[in-house]
Amino acid sequence: MSAKKRFYIIDAMALAYKAYFAFMRRPLSTSKGEPTSAVYGFLSQLIRIIETHKPEYLAVAFDSKEKTFRHDRYEGYKSSRQAMPEDMIPQIQRIKEVIDAFKIPTFILPGYEADDLIGTAVKKAEALGFEAFAITPDKDFVQLISEKIKIIRPGKSTDEIITLDEEKVKEEYGFSPKQMIDYLAIVGDKSDDIPGVKGIGEKGATPLIQEFGSLENIYENIDKISKEAIKKKLIESKDEAFLSKELATIHLEAPFDCDIESTKFQLDDISEIKRILTELEFRNFISKIEKIIENSSDSENKSETGLSESKIEIAKDDNEKFEIENLNSENEIFSFDESKINYKLIQDEKSAKELVEKLIQTSLFVFDTETDSLDCFTLNLAGVSFSLKPNEAYFVAINPFPQSDDLFKTELNDRIPIEKFVEIFKPVFENPEIKKICQNAKFDIAALTSLNIEVKNLHFDTMVASYVIDPDQKHGMDELAQKYLNYRPIPLSDLYNVKKNPEQIFQIDLKKLSDYSCEDADITFRLYEILKKEIEKFELSKICYDIEFPLVEVLADMEREGVNVDKNILKSLSNDLQILLDNYSQKIFEISGEPFNINSPLQMQKILFDKLNLSTGKKTKTGFSTDAKTLESLRGEHEIINLILDYRTVAKLKSTYADSLPNLINPKTGRIHTSFNQASTATGRLSSTNPNLQNIPIRTELGKEIRKAFIPRDKNHLILSADYSQIELRIMSAICKDEGLCSAFQKGEDIHRSTAAMVFRVAPEKVTADMRRKAKEVNFGVLYGIGPFGLKNRLGITQTYAKEIIDTYFELFKGVKNFMDDSIEKARKKGYAETLLGRRRYLKNINSKNKVIRQFEERVAINMPIQGTAADMIKIAMIRINEELKKRKTKTKMILQVHDELLFDAHKSEVDELKIVIKDLMENALPMDVPIIAELGTGENWLDAH
Repeated sequence: MSAKKRFYIIDAMALAYKAYFAFMRRPLSTSKGEPTSAVYGFLSQLIRIIETHKPEYLAVAFDSKEKTFRHDRYEGYKSSRQAMPEDMIPQIQRIKEVIDAFKIPTFILPGYEADDLIGTAVKKAEALGFEAFAITPDKDFVQLISEKIKIIRPGKSTDEIITLDEEKVKEEYGFSPKQMIDYLAIVGDKSDDIPGVKGIGEKGATPLIQEFGSLENIYENIDKISKEAIKKKLIESKDEAFLSKELATIHLEAPFDCDIESTKFQLDDISEIKRILTELEFRNFISKIEKIIENSSDSENKSETGLSESKIEIAKDDNEKFEIENLNSENEIFSFDESKINYKLIQDEKSAKELVEKLIQTSLFVFDTETDSLDCFTLNLAGVSFSLKPNEAYFVAINPFPQSDDLFKTELNDRIPIEKFVEIFKPVFENPEIKKICQNAKFDIAALTSLNIEVKNLHFDTMVASYVIDPDQKHGMDELAQKYLNYRPIPLSDLYNVKKNPEQIFQIDLKKLSDYSCEDADITFRLYEILKKEIEKFELSKICYDIEFPLVEVLADMEREGVNVDKNILKSLSNDLQILLDNYSQKIFEISGEPFNINSPLQMQKILFDKLNLSTGKKTKTGFSTDAKTLESLRGEHEIINLILDYRTVAKLKSTYADSLPNLINPKTGRIHTSFNQASTATGRLSSTNPNLQNIPIRTELGKEIRKAFIPRDKNHLILSADYSQIELRIMSAICKDEGLCSAFQKGEDIHRSTAAMVFRVAPEKVTADMRRKAKEVNFGVLYGIGPFGLKNRLGITQTYAKEIIDTYFELFKGVKNFMDDSIEKARKKGYAETLLGRRRYLKNINSKNKVIRQFEERVAINMPIQGTAADMIKIAMIRINEELKKRKTKTKMILQVHDELLFDAHKSEVDELKIVIKDLMENALPMDVPIIAELGTGENWLDAH
């Protein structure tokens, strides 16, 4: 038997579960709603193994449903494992169908686990002279590794695989593979409920294994263990240790017909594979499989993806066509014809002017910038690519350093000087008659703005379009190309180290940079043609063309404008907060009876649960949780809890804002420039990062102090705040048309006081502060589908009383209850919730039999129409206000959006007039049947403007 023969066996359930939980946040499904996360992950690894390892012999092992001999040996074995998720069950059947279609033998044996079948199979293969590989993420299998047996472990991504051999095991764990059984005997295995030795973890077990070699030898030399605590734990858990070793040991002689020769693998007839993958909408896998077959019969070493002499090499069939996966849409056929692809590198003024002539004559074009930085204030433009139609793209290479004496920079004489680029292309970008298309246009606009080029008539942004179509999918170029074009673009990291040496963009081969950038522009054009049809099909044109696309330019302007922050105020606040922290620390130490690191969860656990014996909550890997939710549940149980929570609040304010904000001031502008994320939240709301200015606390006095540091541009400006009043409640009232709520808003009443008066059956003037507080919690809680348990926790009352309040509320406001029920019912039928303007959020588990999952999506179904409509409203207001400010050529600039509030650097001479304009545009952005109110204020800082 040749030693070169290789046998591979896959741990099917382990791979399936790994994939299922990897996609937990964004589960995959077909357009018909069939869940596919586990199938996709399994297939990714299977095809990757076939593609890279070219296995000659291949098998799959499954666990059986029956209990195993380990259950008979130890009743607690795997006792805490949850039942298989209901949406996982049909996926296992699909995986088995896929395996059958690939004609891969399956091993399964009642009373034994897949581990035992795999162990038996690889040992038999080894004895026959094979090199054997077990494909599994489980570390238990490390014990099988030998000179001829290796483990292939899936990595973090579906494309990553890691091979473990004897050397790597010793490097990773510090001991030999066969000693893994002894190691597991001590540390146990929580996933399988193998107990191990109580109190000894990884750090304690490894030195024992290294010193004594085996569990048996440890106990034979127990008196030689110097640490008394370790010795005591070993003695007390001796029976559990040897039981654990028995449970962790993989059986190598499972009684089944393990004929290695029968597992010979050959990928030939793939008609059944195609059928199943088409049903699962995994057409990208079909192309990969066809490519594998093509490569296996071709001696030439072809690249998997990428450019070759300006040609895109695409996985395709004989007709050079492939099918596109579209969300909930019929599949279309789209053709990549390699012979027609035309990418041109432009390096001289004459060719650049010829390109401009083409651009002027077209109605729309794609453009994409290449820079050496993501900071629009410091970046240098390396080039811009253009595409006027599929298969065709041009890259204009730019020298941004024409006046530099630096030798490296002056060597860029094979490119167009930056001044000439601006002179030639500025009229095209600023022509309002020509539509522009981008992927992540906000950055490209910012890059050109830095050259004093204004991009007029941004028509389409493929990233934003993807977000509108389905906010829960990924919107990057690579993901969209894979999803809609079945193609993986060249990553920029293939050309140079983008993160470590961004300036190297000017040193890489210019032809390669040109091909890379042209490909991006070409793909963006192809995506545009597909996504615009999706938008029309799902009636999302208003959301895209009236709101999201125009908003891109508004956000680019706001980011560039930035906000002024007073460093001295923040420094003074930081000092005050440190004094508070010291005071809290001292009190906490006095109560606990000893000093400890308040920021250490482990030390906190010992104080709260071991020393003070407080109630424990959820268990973590390192002990009982001390997170905010756990501590909140302990309020009132001990005085130390309030002090710790106050300490954490102050510590976060100090580190996140008082200390961090001064470091984020841009040295070139002297202002802070946050990034507004337009394609991140599922409801349509904007978010902000670097720094997150939407998360500055406003309810606490200390949080308000942070806002004092946000000041006007100069003495001639004021901070102007325009804030929607109770906007979500007003929108809910307008949607549900409840007479009581609508009437209260129309009369201009205090909605919470009016609600309290009705719920507690007292005159409005008799409503106490406590009654109003409770009514407010109910009003806002309803927006999120709050129940008696949630209201109980918010108000600190009994669940019975909470239920009475909610029942009374729904009895009085029947329109609200009807709205909630209708929202859930519509979502169940449609599979998504939507705003008044048609923005969608897909709810794939709204009909789940799992109560927890279903109830979460039911709450989303209630909240999305309200919160999403509020997001649409303020975005419309931002667009119209921005247009008005530009039209008037004001000195006043819009600088921040924080949920329902807009912030302006307002010139004092324009404040009175603009207050009227801004208020009108906000209140009439999206007219409702109830009054929409925007409250405006000005001040010398953000806090005073409220």
